[in-house]
Amino acid sequence: MLYAKLNENGDIVDVATSQSEEYGLLVAPNEPSVAKILEKKFTASDNNNTQEMLTNSDSDMMRVLEDLIDLLSEKRIIQFTELPMAAQKKLLSRKWVRGVHNSHDESLISDSDNLTDSNGDSFI
Repeated sequence: MLYAKLNENGDIVDVATSQSEEYGLLVAPNEPSVAKILEKKFTASDNNNTQEMLTNSDSDMMRVLEDLIDLLSEKRIIQFTELPMAAQKKLLSRKWVRGVHNSHDESLISDSDNLTDSNGDSFI
């Protein structure tokens, strides 16, 4: 997604990959004025702008994939365990870190959970 910065006449003067107070208008990359700005950014000798755009886009895309996997799992279209073990570990670790970062405990098991079967035997 691209967000535009407008001048006092309402013309697009710059674009960014994240929304802010300054960059508030959602725009399409194929819009002529946006395409011109992107072309300038991509052909500039300073490669930092394009690297920043890629980095922001990668993190946004990763979140989209995480949400998609969660949705497909919830709807039982796929089983989380069908994913390769490396993918499962990465997704679970990112979900846990996001939970810690957001001050929400998204762990699968909390200390207060009763982990016993019907006979009172502990699962752990």
